[in-house]
Amino acid sequence: MRMLHGFLTLSLLATAGMMPSTAGAQSDPAQVAAYLKTLPATPAPAFDEMRRETLAAASISCADKPEAMPSNRNNYLWQYEKSPQLLEGYDRNRIFFGCSDWHDAVASTWMLMSLLKQDPKIAVASDIKDIAATHFRKTNTDGEYAFFTAPAPPGAGGGGGYNFEMPYGYSWLIKLWGESKGSNNADGRKVATALTPLAKWMSEKYVFYLYNLKFPLRSGVETNTAFAMGLALDGADLGDDTTLHTAIHANALRLFGKDKSCTTNFEPQNSDMISSCLSEAALMGRVMEPADFAKWLDAFLPPVYSDLFQTYAQDVDTSHTNTTGPDAEVQLTWESHKISLLFQRAAELLAISYGLPKDDPRVPVFKELASIEATHGYSKLGDAGYEGEHIVPYYAVLYENATQGPAPTAPPKPRGRPGQGGDAAPAADGN
Repeated sequence: MRMLHGFLTLSLLATAGMMPSTAGAQSDPAQVAAYLKTLPATPAPAFDEMRRETLAAASISCADKPEAMPSNRNNYLWQYEKSPQLLEGYDRNRIFFGCSDWHDAVASTWMLMSLLKQDPKIAVASDIKDIAATHFRKTNTDGEYAFFTAPAPPGAGGGGGYNFEMPYGYSWLIKLWGESKGSNNADGRKVATALTPLAKWMSEKYVFYLYNLKFPLRSGVETNTAFAMGLALDGADLGDDTTLHTAIHANALRLFGKDKSCTTNFEPQNSDMISSCLSEAALMGRVMEPADFAKWLDAFLPPVYSDLFQTYAQDVDTSHTNTTGPDAEVQLTWESHKISLLFQRAAELLAISYGLPKDDPRVPVFKELASIEATHGYSKLGDAGYEGEHIVPYYAVLYENATQGPAPTAPPKPRGRPGQGGDAAPAADGN
């Protein structure tokens, strides 16, 4: 009986990913170097004019299309009536009414403004500027602010404003606001000015949310705490929001500082678009000193040459999705998540490499794996149809911006001599 109990215990531990293994073992530099030689030399995919236009066009096509009625109505567009009614004048009273849902609309807008900043002469520049002009009029921004700050209507079940899209959607809006503040064009700065009241309100709520959060969510979808905190940190740093910056740093260390042996063998799950392990590691690389982060990473991720790490060296299998059956839309959504996951992994692998000491032997491995994952992502760019148009492009641009170096930690400085003003210089990562 005792032997049976021991066997069952070991089986349960193995199932839970808790068996003694190479997870959390300190990396051997010689084995890291040998592993690097086994990886196919994969240059970073070209981010040329055609690719930028392809990504931008996908998001432009959904930006003005009202989101479908969600199963759990939130009153943002679909009003609480016996027969759901689309908000009258939504295109004059809301900013982010397109794409699949609110956070996708915000993230797509971020992507478009980022591309315009990097390539002011992009062929679709006039379309991007039109979105900035028509979605960010005073009536739109007033309506957006009123929705979030108003009390939830009776019987709304938490709808209304306060907790709608917290924290993932809040993170994207704060990122859009902070990065737009340093824009090199008038359209970007207009977006930042229009969003300032709402961004500041969301930032205050976000700070309270973080300090009150008892446990982080480690999912592979939008609820993932670490990934959302990384997005918000981008906006806080470029928006010079020191209170939110401090809250993210303090709570990242509180929530994740003692984590060990991440269950990489659980990734990816069926609808994942976020790598839970890599997102947490990327965030910690931004809030810890490089030497401390290297030690933390030793305990958190398995060595890059171990079997447990190879999920991040492989393509994502989307063959399980059946896009011709009765639930084709759901299946396409899952497929788009998997394609996005490839770009998300690539971006986080680069972020981890930037957080390590420059002479850490894992740095070139993470960068090589990022190129491999992004190449897989681009090979599937159009596979998920419309369901992919509203999510894959902005994850691809997250990766492309990450290729330009570490996320900037301070607002860009004005050009010209002191006292002369002038347009702000582009941010270090092109955002």
